[in-house]
Amino acid sequence: MRRTLTFEVAFAADAETRTLRGVLLPFGAVSRPTLDAKTGRPGRFSFAEGTVTLPDPADVILNYGHDNSSLYMQVGVATELSAQPDGVHAAFKVARTPEGDRVLALADDGVLKAFSAEVEGDFAEPDRDGVQRAKATTVTGAAVVPRPAFVGAQITSVAASAAPEKENSMKCEKCGVTHAEGVTECAQPVTFSATDVAALTAQVQAMAERIADMEKIKIPVGPGTAQFTVTEEPIYRFGGTTPAPSGFDFATDLAAAGLRGDTVALARLTKFTAERLSPRFADQPTTSADVAAVNPAAYRPDMFLGQAPTPVSPLYDCFHIGGLPNISQFFWAKLDRDATDVGVADHTEDVNPEARDLVTAVGATVTPAPVSGRVHITREVADQGGNPVVSALIWNEFERSFKIALETKTAALINAASITELGGTIAAGADGTVAGAAVEQGLVGLQFLDDGYRFERVFGHVDLYKALAAATKGDDNADKMYPILAPTNATGQSASKWSRINIGGFDMIPAARLGATGVNQKSIVADPGAVHVWNSGLTRLDKLSETVAGWDMGVFAYWAGIVYDVTGLRKITYDATA
Repeated sequence: MRRTLTFEVAFAADAETRTLRGVLLPFGAVSRPTLDAKTGRPGRFSFAEGTVTLPDPADVILNYGHDNSSLYMQVGVATELSAQPDGVHAAFKVARTPEGDRVLALADDGVLKAFSAEVEGDFAEPDRDGVQRAKATTVTGAAVVPRPAFVGAQITSVAASAAPEKENSMKCEKCGVTHAEGVTECAQPVTFSATDVAALTAQVQAMAERIADMEKIKIPVGPGTAQFTVTEEPIYRFGGTTPAPSGFDFATDLAAAGLRGDTVALARLTKFTAERLSPRFADQPTTSADVAAVNPAAYRPDMFLGQAPTPVSPLYDCFHIGGLPNISQFFWAKLDRDATDVGVADHTEDVNPEARDLVTAVGATVTPAPVSGRVHITREVADQGGNPVVSALIWNEFERSFKIALETKTAALINAASITELGGTIAAGADGTVAGAAVEQGLVGLQFLDDGYRFERVFGHVDLYKALAAATKGDDNADKMYPILAPTNATGQSASKWSRINIGGFDMIPAARLGATGVNQKSIVADPGAVHVWNSGLTRLDKLSETVAGWDMGVFAYWAGIVYDVTGLRKITYDATA
């Protein structure tokens, strides 16, 4: 598998030479869950010596926080790259820019502690521990970050001299003049005119008002009103106790731009205010009679309630034995119980026991079956507003329906099998008392089979389950046959909310997917090892088939199942209608 990944390990900074130095990528260690750029899902990875190719150091650019979109965030270039027994070691020369100075200062103070290697290449399939091991990879870039992906990496040195070297004198970004050697303070500080100050103050005030208005957003709820938008978190954060992931603070940048003439901070502020404060409907007329054009409906999906909670899946949960590593067909052999006669019998002195047969049935090829889902998000929905919580809401609904699909397919697999009846036939239209007595007799009969003890689970069809819940006893039919509380002189009981009915020690679990009222009409008594089912888990697919109209968010998964031993199943057929 070819992957593009980032891995974070600790580094050291040399303040005197403007150099960051340390282990860029360790060998033999296993990373914490790391984002896979191809799948968008986290995974764990490991590199061995000989699996990493090193390019020319000059081709490896160091950025700040994996921000490759802005030239300002490119803060250095590699001067050394070497593969040593413990990993790839690297040294980076940090640029003489405000952001370069910031990186060195943060590293010197221990805020930035790690390199994050950007790697492309091929990896093996995940092993049983979920670790993907590198096969042939190349280092393509690096970043400085606060937290390493590989536990145990330590900082080795820090050096962050801000004084320019003689051969690298640069023009001052504040005044455009190249200062004499040894001069570090700008003699011509940048000043802001009254107009500039007023404009910046107005932008800040407008931003504060806009943020306050967000708290007043109302939710239009009704058919066709679902909204969806997913945006990255802004560069500045105005609430909470933790800073924004970007590491930048609005007030700090405002002071740097206004008081010290920091052009990089000013650029960030200008971009942010332009994106956040620009009117979206400036070309539409505004009247006091109709303000809908400039006040579009905005949505608060964080306040939405999804559908009903994920239902239980008793059949799937009972028979699930593992995941599917891929979608390939596989062969599943079976033991032929009828033809196998392996056993122990009386021994005759000086006579070898008769050879007996262990017979494997033909078995079957198991073919994973796909399941999928998709929701369409219109362009207008995204443009009108929304919240990333919408994405989580949709994902939760996908997971809910996936669990239902797994239960439905497991029930269909069982219903399609040729299963022996538990006991005698229950007459059509029999009441719960008669049906319950017949079920009890059938369960008693299991105890006279050599392997009858293996039948541990009972799954009730809706028709039989309702009949048993209503069953009564006694001449006056006053007592429940399976009461909920404090049963006396009863062969079983019902759990609270009728979540199960205990029949002589067997818990019958309601299984909605066995069939609706009047459909299939089979309850199941089962050995948990009689059926095997697998699933791959959901794979999330975002922005499928994007068009002008919008895009789709989808999921995809595989399910596979086989009735391994049909003798480990018994059915109870009950027709509620006479």
